[in-house]
Amino acid sequence: MKRLSVVAFAIGIDATLNDFIPYLQKIALKHPPQEDEVLLIMGQQMQLLVPTLLKQSPHLLPLLPILERLATLEETVVRDEAVKATNHIAPFITNEPSTLLNMTKRLVSADWFTAKVSAAGICATVYQVTKDEELRYLFRDLCQDETPMVRRAAAINLGKFLNQLTVEGVTELKPILEALCKDPQDSVRLLAVASLKDLAPTKLDPTWTTQVLLPILKNGSTDLSWRVRNNLAKSFSDVAKALNLNSTFMSQKTLVMACFVSLLQDQEGEVRAAAVGHLAPMVHWGGAALFQTHLQSLLPALADDVVVEVRSKCALGLMDSTEGATLEDQTIVRAFTPLLENFLQDEYSEVQLHVLNNLSRISHLLPQMSGVVSAILNMSKASNWRVRQGVAKLLPHLASARGMDFFTSVLLEPAWIALLLDPVASVRTSCVNGLPQLVKVSGEEWMVSTLLPQHFKIYDHASSAYLIRMTVLRGHGKIATASQSGSLFYQVVDHLLRGLKDKVANVRLATSKSLLEICSSGECDESVVASQIRPAIEQAIQTEQDPDCQQYMQECLMKV
Repeated sequence: MKRLSVVAFAIGIDATLNDFIPYLQKIALKHPPQEDEVLLIMGQQMQLLVPTLLKQSPHLLPLLPILERLATLEETVVRDEAVKATNHIAPFITNEPSTLLNMTKRLVSADWFTAKVSAAGICATVYQVTKDEELRYLFRDLCQDETPMVRRAAAINLGKFLNQLTVEGVTELKPILEALCKDPQDSVRLLAVASLKDLAPTKLDPTWTTQVLLPILKNGSTDLSWRVRNNLAKSFSDVAKALNLNSTFMSQKTLVMACFVSLLQDQEGEVRAAAVGHLAPMVHWGGAALFQTHLQSLLPALADDVVVEVRSKCALGLMDSTEGATLEDQTIVRAFTPLLENFLQDEYSEVQLHVLNNLSRISHLLPQMSGVVSAILNMSKASNWRVRQGVAKLLPHLASARGMDFFTSVLLEPAWIALLLDPVASVRTSCVNGLPQLVKVSGEEWMVSTLLPQHFKIYDHASSAYLIRMTVLRGHGKIATASQSGSLFYQVVDHLLRGLKDKVANVRLATSKSLLEICSSGECDESVVASQIRPAIEQAIQTEQDPDCQQYMQECLMKV
């Protein structure tokens, strides 16, 4: 069965329609049904036939009885796959949409709930294809079904179905929407409230959404069931955007932000964690004014929350909030500095990493955040290597923000050199990858007078540590590519060529790769390439025994 699509492509369209699909119909319609695994794979494979093999409506109609049968089975995964396949195939059935409508009617009117659950999943797509208004009444029946499982399925797809309707059609189903959001079963309410996220942000008039959707949002944020509040919190920013509120509806936007604050202060940790995951989108949605009046005062409590996930998502949310110019720089400095210091000192590395990996976004503000810089310096000795890697990535940004005097006196010895010699390769690699930016920030004079002597010293004292020699040589390759010419380029290339004579093949390989980068850039000093690099490679390749080194050396010669 896993080769169903392969067989269909091999035998062609005619044999597939005349022989293969009738055979699949027999398998699908068999009583008792085949094993669930077989039918599940059948549903997956049928999607691969459309539209690559079967493109025209008459070719697709024979597939519908198979999918209709799969949509009525007891096994949930089989039904879900049948719904997915139907939604995939339906848009290509253009000539006889009534067949799709009749199939939907049979599923909705079935005696057992499984068929109705599947019908709820395909109503939106079938309406998109047929535009038949009868589907509104069919979907309304599903929303009012006495079986909670059917109402849950209708609630999940409520937003998608409403998205296909006109404004008048949505207004007609307003009582159904309100009823689902007030359903006695919290499993229905949580799905109905969250389904509002599927509404297109510009579909509905703000006046209508404030009258209908805003009360639903308010009730959902204060629902007695924590599961309803949790599910709303998971998609809160999307629901807020679906309200389509503009600047003339500031009181309504304030109410939405108040609902969000309620979820951020929820007594359940899961709800707070889900809500704080939408902190950045809500900051951008509400603007600086609503941030200062509603959210800023909550941040210290979220940063000190007992739940690690809340602190972690809060740290990431703060860093994401700094983008987009929604908040002014002074607001970021004033509100975020103490929080970032706490995050960088958190006992869990995940919280620290969310700040470290994104702090480059506000590197221009670091001169005003001395406490943050001090915390970063202390973290260069952290026991977690991912934290040290984050610090290594950030050091060039600190050089740009605080200047080279600060970098030389405070960061060079205790941080940069220590991380360049780190026992973890990923940390050393982060230092190497940051060298081009450091060259750009510092300039040739500082590199020649301050950094290169340190690198040469490390290389000379690493006679028994080939990994450190590799790191230094790879770094010199990055420096050469960034500088392209001048005294700095000449010195690093001269030192880089020493690696071709190293006794360890891995060091020679790293050197060859770096030289290939230089030769491939096309922007480096051609006179140095021709007078130094090419002769050195030609000499080294004659005695080189390692095939990988030979390959990269040959590629270098081809480039020059």
